[in-house]
Amino acid sequence: MGDPPGGDASAEAIRRDARRRNRRAISAMVLASLLYGISDAAMKVVAGSIPAGQSVFLRSVGVVAVIGFAAAWSGALGALARLPLQLTAMRGACDAGNSIFFQTALARMSLPDAMAILQLAPLSMTALSALVLGARVGWRRWLAVAVGLVGALLIIKPGTSAFNPFALLVILSVLCGAGRDATTRFFDRALPPLSLLLASQAAVVLITAGYGLLETWVVPSARQMAQLAVGALFFAGGHLATIYAVRDSDWSVVAPFRYTGIVWVIFLGFVIWGDVPDSLSFLGIAILIGAGLYTLHRERMVVRGR
Repeated sequence: MGDPPGGDASAEAIRRDARRRNRRAISAMVLASLLYGISDAAMKVVAGSIPAGQSVFLRSVGVVAVIGFAAAWSGALGALARLPLQLTAMRGACDAGNSIFFQTALARMSLPDAMAILQLAPLSMTALSALVLGARVGWRRWLAVAVGLVGALLIIKPGTSAFNPFALLVILSVLCGAGRDATTRFFDRALPPLSLLLASQAAVVLITAGYGLLETWVVPSARQMAQLAVGALFFAGGHLATIYAVRDSDWSVVAPFRYTGIVWVIFLGFVIWGDVPDSLSFLGIAILIGAGLYTLHRERMVVRGR
């Protein structure tokens, strides 16, 4: 039997709706990248004058306040009791490591260089999925990981006078972020993302409070508190925009737009500090982004059975 009357029109309407949702999600992802960039710039401003653990602690307190309000408004607070304690603690520990390592590096690196190295994140997630989670990763994606590492080395420049050893802390931050994302896969998909984010940031608050025993905390000025508040507000906004971007869209279409973050950060680094990546760093950034985009493409092909 042929298609029912109106079948073609219905299929076209579904495709139009999918394209419309993807366009909204892409806009949200670009916005999230900008918000994260502004948050990182605010945290870079206070880096060095306020210990890293204290900076992350104060930002996370602000994030918990913002996300807690959003969770209460959306009804996600009730789901906190359903979160597995051990898994939530592991995710929070990885999240705390991600933030502390990155904030420590920010005090001694340019923001564009630090953010460029963070573009290793999707490649490290691919490697971690294979080595820890047992996922099947073909030679093409392993090659993309290797090429991405070459790009990172061009930015880090080991063995040269331009080498900054604190770049290694950014790599540790990337690995912690990959661990956080890998842990996320074990949570029940029915759990509201806001409840997971709130619990994770609450864990960061507790961990960084303990980490403060290794630091000499200072009394922030009103200006520094305002800068940390900007960091917290835009960090929370970036998370909320990301949730909106991935909630009801084709992730393979939307994900590449997270790389717009490096554009925002290069712009902010130039405007605020006059930092401009050198030619090798730009080449490394291009290689990293290219390898990451290829990895996303291959993952899409694997899902389709190709």
